[in-house]
Amino acid sequence: MKLKKITLKNIRSYKEQEIEFPDGSLLLSGDVGSGKSSILLAIEYALFGLQPGQKGAALLRNSSTLGEVLLEFEIDGKEILIERRLRRSSKTVTNEYAAITIDGQKTESSITELKTKIINLLNYPHEFIKRNNILYRYTVYTPQEQMRQIISEDPETRLNILRHIFGMDKYKRIKENLSLTLSVLKEKSKLLQGEISTLDKDKQDLVLSNNLLLELKQRLSQKSLNLKQKTNIRKNIESQIQGLEDKIKEKQKFERSAEKTSVLLTIKQENLSTLTSQIQESKSFLQQKQPFIQEEYDSTLNLLSALNKKIQSLNSENIQVLGQMSSLNKEQQGSIEKRQRIFKIDICPTCLQDVNDTHKHNILNETESFLSKVKNTLSELEHLQTSQTEEIISLSKQKSQIEEKKLSLDLIKSKLEHYTQTEIRLAQLEKSKVELEEDLLLLKKHFNELKENISNFSKFDLQYKEKAQALALAQSEEKSSEIQIAEIKKEYDLTVLQISKIKDTIQEKEQIEKRLANLSELYDWLSTSFLNLIEFTERSLLLRLRNEFSKLFSQWFKFLVPEESFQVNLDETFTPLIIQNQVEMEYAFLSGGERTAVALAYRLALNQTINSILSKIKTHDIVILDEPTDGFSDAQIDKIRDVLDELNISQLIIVSHEQKIESFVDNIIRIKKSSGISELETSQTSQVSQIK
Repeated sequence: MKLKKITLKNIRSYKEQEIEFPDGSLLLSGDVGSGKSSILLAIEYALFGLQPGQKGAALLRNSSTLGEVLLEFEIDGKEILIERRLRRSSKTVTNEYAAITIDGQKTESSITELKTKIINLLNYPHEFIKRNNILYRYTVYTPQEQMRQIISEDPETRLNILRHIFGMDKYKRIKENLSLTLSVLKEKSKLLQGEISTLDKDKQDLVLSNNLLLELKQRLSQKSLNLKQKTNIRKNIESQIQGLEDKIKEKQKFERSAEKTSVLLTIKQENLSTLTSQIQESKSFLQQKQPFIQEEYDSTLNLLSALNKKIQSLNSENIQVLGQMSSLNKEQQGSIEKRQRIFKIDICPTCLQDVNDTHKHNILNETESFLSKVKNTLSELEHLQTSQTEEIISLSKQKSQIEEKKLSLDLIKSKLEHYTQTEIRLAQLEKSKVELEEDLLLLKKHFNELKENISNFSKFDLQYKEKAQALALAQSEEKSSEIQIAEIKKEYDLTVLQISKIKDTIQEKEQIEKRLANLSELYDWLSTSFLNLIEFTERSLLLRLRNEFSKLFSQWFKFLVPEESFQVNLDETFTPLIIQNQVEMEYAFLSGGERTAVALAYRLALNQTINSILSKIKTHDIVILDEPTDGFSDAQIDKIRDVLDELNISQLIIVSHEQKIESFVDNIIRIKKSSGISELETSQTSQVSQIK
């Protein structure tokens, strides 16, 4: 990766500033607090966003609402631009916008999406997507106040940090997960042991159930034989009852016939009484018979038809007269309106000429003559209409009188027909009466015969009652045997089902027994062989890592402190062991320059170790050192030149206020702070040769 340019807008002490990063080594020079480290924090923010525990207010310039960072860099020939924006709300400062442009193709992304893309571009392990940027912090840029932190940490914390950096914390997670897995396996084994604890008892229950099944078979055979005997007794009684039922059914048949005959006798007697009454009524009606004259009836019909035609003709003529009168009234009204208009007009609406009084009087005379004729005609029509109306009324009265006469004749005629029908019906009634009297004699004889037969068959009722009681007893005994057999069969079926369940349970528990054996074998392998393998692998990798790390740490420290009396290396927890004149020294008791030398050597050794093991990451050719000479003597500062030459990387950025460092680098950017605003001096970048 190669940094090319960063643009800051309202970031910390910067209001708006663009900074270009040249090739080779670069010194960010300026007084303490001038804003040098702010550039490095802005680079980190552009790459990874706000980190856990980092507040946006620490980056956004005070009193500013909006802040922005644009970082341009190059990876594997790809031109990349990252844009991030901070916005202050009433309560907090948050990421408002994030975008990445790769070779001119811009994509707006969420915070997580952008970090994922950056991790992929830098070829960092994917597990760092959801973690803080610890790999970047220990390979590229470590803030000044954190350079000594990893050395000051307790051994366990430092070891966990290094495991995390090198991806070796997975072995710790494997052991933790293995411990959980072993606990689960142990608990599961206990549960399985509990499930098979009754296996021997289940096998004993199976033997007992098989013995019970054999006993039930024998009992079922005996009860079935007993049931067969009782069934034969019941069938014999049913056969005897069947003969008696036939006799009783024949008696019941006689009883039903007698009942029907009795009902029929009652009905026929009632019918005879009704016929006698009807014959008497018919004879009384025939005594009231009146004469009917057909010629008088026909004459009345003809006269009524003639009157209807005359009235219909007069109504039609009257409607025509009324229509003529309505038409004449409309013409009369139109002429009157015309007469009134003539008096009012002075110019003809058709020809637009003046209308003189003579012309008006001529038109008025014609109109008056027409109105007079219409009036006379209307008078004649009114007289005619009145005459027609009076004649219609007179004829209608005459019609009503004739209709009353016709109604009277219709009544007589209708009775005449009824008299004839009554005479015919009287003859039929008298004949039916004779026939009905004969039927009554026959029915009475048949009814007496049925009564005699019923009396003869009554003796079979007592016999049937006795056999029915015997049958009920036989059926009860048979039913009792069937119930006993059903209970035995039910117990037999339940026993068969129980045997099947016991067999299934035994089979299932035997399978569980096998699973328990497999779990025990797995538990033994995981707790011994696998755990030993993981611990051996982790120890081997940590040993290899510590050897390489310790060797580099010792080499870098000798660059910085070449005294023969000082020796440094790392113990098993990667804690620096500092020995002077064969006496181990505490890190806290070293001088300020010596502590800085130890921290810088540790930092450079860690950087080289990471780049060696994680050789494919894209940040191996860039290092940023933040105040690496804090507390150094002039002699130690001179050693920094050798360190920089030994690093041999394509891009090195150093933050320092030491003027002596300026002669060690290829390029210098001077930063000053005025009125709370950081900015570059007029010449942003100067070559060392120009300064010299």
